[in-house]
Amino acid sequence: MTGVTGYYRIRFAADPVQLIFFRGGLNAWLEQLRWPEADRVDAVLAISEACTNAVDHAYATGDLGDVEVVGRLVVGAHDRSIVVVVRDEGRWRDPGSGGPGYGLRAVHECMEQVRIRHDGGGTVVTMTSRPVPLLDAVADEPRDEPRDEPADEPVGEGRVTRLRTH
Repeated sequence: MTGVTGYYRIRFAADPVQLIFFRGGLNAWLEQLRWPEADRVDAVLAISEACTNAVDHAYATGDLGDVEVVGRLVVGAHDRSIVVVVRDEGRWRDPGSGGPGYGLRAVHECMEQVRIRHDGGGTVVTMTSRPVPLLDAVADEPRDEPRDEPADEPVGEGRVTRLRTH
């Protein structure tokens, strides 16, 4: 990935080894968005678990398949969240008689909203994170290093001076 973007997309082979690389990229995307640590850990866990389920259960032994993950940042008036879709083209396998396994429980616990849709074309898990605070616009701006001497640049027309209070 280059630069900070509100979008994340990856498609990888349904192979357990690929999950390791996927998790690192997802975590890096959330760090670039300056996602709060506890919420970032929850999101990575939930999304990773949805991907692990696709890798472990969607494809019959020997079948090749992919897992696609698409995420986007949603910014509201007072907070922000991410919506992430995990998609496979495999076959849904009903959990045992005990209902959903621990993995799906973790997904539901770590996210604000979870929808699972499955049909002959595969499974789609759509997750919406809990809302997190908006970033402080002033705190996001690069800070100038403090100067011991007055700046040589004149303050006047064409230059905006902003006072910061901390």
